Amino acid sequence: MLQKILLDTNMLIYLEDDNIVEEDVAELTRRLYDSSEYKIVIHPKSMIEALKIKDKRKRDVFLSKIRIYKKIEDPPLATEEFQKMAGFKNENDRIDNELLYAIKQHCASFLISNDIKLKKKSVKLGIGEKVFGIQEALKYFKEEIKPKFDIPVFIKEEFLYKIEVQDEFFDSLRKDYYEFNNWFQKKQESEAKAYVTRNEQNKITSFLMLKKEDKDEKYDDFENPIEPDNRIKVSTFKVADTGKRIGETFIKIIISKAVEEGVNEIYVTIFPKQNFLIDLFKEYGFKETTYKNTTNGQGQNEKEVVLVRNLKTKEFYPFVKADKQNIFILPVKPVYHKLLFPEAEKEMQLEFNDYSTLNTSANAIKKAFITNARIKKIRPGDILLFYASHDKKAITTLGVVDATFTDFKTNEEIYQLVRKRTAYNEEELKTTTRKESLVIMFKHYLTFDKPIDLDYLKSKEIVKGNIQRPISIESKKMKDILDYSKKDYDKIEIN
Repeated sequence: MLQKILLDTNMLIYLEDDNIVEEDVAELTRRLYDSSEYKIVIHPKSMIEALKIKDKRKRDVFLSKIRIYKKIEDPPLATEEFQKMAGFKNENDRIDNELLYAIKQHCASFLISNDIKLKKKSVKLGIGEKVFGIQEALKYFKEEIKPKFDIPVFIKEEFLYKIEVQDEFFDSLRKDYYEFNNWFQKKQESEAKAYVTRNEQNKITSFLMLKKEDKDEKYDDFENPIEPDNRIKVSTFKVADTGKRIGETFIKIIISKAVEEGVNEIYVTIFPKQNFLIDLFKEYGFKETTYKNTTNGQGQNEKEVVLVRNLKTKEFYPFVKADKQNIFILPVKPVYHKLLFPEAEKEMQLEFNDYSTLNTSANAIKKAFITNARIKKIRPGDILLFYASHDKKAITTLGVVDATFTDFKTNEEIYQLVRKRTAYNEEELKTTTRKESLVIMFKHYLTFDKPIDLDYLKSKEIVKGNIQRPISIESKKMKDILDYSKKDYDKIEIN
């Protein structure tokens, strides 16, 4: 819910007159205008004060400008008892007291004023924490920092008004959803954005649109309405260019956005015919909760499955519980590290193909690692710490084992198993793998914000020397690793 910020009359006059606005006031105003959490409002009594401006032209200009602000509708009048407590000498003081009374009665969340006397009154009345001067307001209304997470360069976040709704890509959505075009156009007008990929002809090949919802959202069209909460809704999810792991990349974006926005849940509604998509979401912790009644493109009622992912219970990707699993450090050569974990190559100028759909292992959450080392203890659930050898000499990423395979009959069998999930090409697989090679299928859970370098690993006696082959480490050493990259504590629980 938007919080209302009340400006007193002097602030309004200062903002809307012909003089140059001070830098602090301009910055505060920009923050409030740009915010998705706050809305500037005015008190009707401010209009009365504005009528007292003697210069007719200035008065008319000011009145025309403040009409852009929403007025508090029918605010309660301050009682005589309140007026006496606040104190007044003239009509201007009484109007100031009306603004303070509006704050006391919760007509708005905060009052901003550059009037020192008004601030003193608010303290006397017990509402001083809700009345700010300019500097106080700047400290309180901090600039919103939009969530930042790594998105492959071939995925662009675009305004919907840059996308043509008649594109044939949306034909299936028009068939599935009633008045899809009208809905899309409304989203264009509201400056909504979506994550998209395009082909060489600039045609859309995949589309992901998210919506943040709060506790005011209604779920009346759900058969069993879910409780209001802070959520991310997956409004639209379609991938036409299949086989390139873009769907997994979208899952990663969805969950990363939800985690960084601090919401409690994510949900998506999907028609039962979309079995593959339903299975994809379920693999990442989404559970069938209820059904949604939806009108399809032919005006007929259909039911969609409602899948909900609870982020408060940290049981699924990208959260890790380090308990009794084995923990392994696996060295990766630079050329393969770059292809397998491009997020960890922030200091390098990567080529488009390193991120593009040509390199599907970069897009995937599920990846494959192949080793000829004699390690048989790795099993599902174990934690893998990938060490960039040669150049970085640091642990950069963390994965969790899904499955392991060995004792292959042919190299072709290995290739078919890992071809979309490894940094190796077909020729390299044929020349470097053996029938007894170990293939580790794992999920890439996180890239450390601060890579854990070899000198630190040695200083904490996590390793004794250079890391040239896979090694196992004690589970209690995981805390030392996280201490070096503190930002990632929120995603890893150590028992």
